[in-house]
Amino acid sequence: MQILHARHYPATPWKNGGGITRQVLISPPDATLDNFDYRISIASVASDGDFSRFPGIDRQLLLLQGAALLLQREDGSEVRLDAFSLPLAFAGEESISSRLSEGPVIDFNVMTRRGRYLQQVEDFTLNGERQLQSDDEVLLVLLAAGAELEISREDGRCCRLQAQDALLQQLAIGLTLRSSAAVRVIVVRLNRLSAG
Repeated sequence: MQILHARHYPATPWKNGGGITRQVLISPPDATLDNFDYRISIASVASDGDFSRFPGIDRQLLLLQGAALLLQREDGSEVRLDAFSLPLAFAGEESISSRLSEGPVIDFNVMTRRGRYLQQVEDFTLNGERQLQSDDEVLLVLLAAGAELEISREDGRCCRLQAQDALLQQLAIGLTLRSSAAVRVIVVRLNRLSAG
């Protein structure tokens, strides 16, 4: 049961140099932006610009804060990403440019190497209690917005997350999430694909 504190997320430049990302998790731990198996990060977007290219990487993007991010996709379509949007899945090599319509935003980004890992991202509001079962290789629970989230495991261990903190779990064990007020929770599940 590892708690990842938001205040300790290292800040790294975007691959294209256009901004700064706070890295929540990367594997292997000494990986670079060119050779990771998976990477989870939170980015501040303060100006219009092109997305960094990540060939061979599958991505999902969510908006954490701010009004909206307008994305111009390679096929000419435009996607409006806001706090109520489902996670946007796209290939890391796709040419995408972003435009801010109503001021800066903060986004949440999950990246996995294609053919090596599969990712699932769930985004929900919790006010009360929710059971979470996991037999995933990697389970990350992030308190995306709200004051506090209490998490207890079947074995009796428990913790409390503050805003943008995360729980990292790599065991097949059930969790109970509790909150006395409405909070936004993002759950990321990562599983390695078999070599065969």
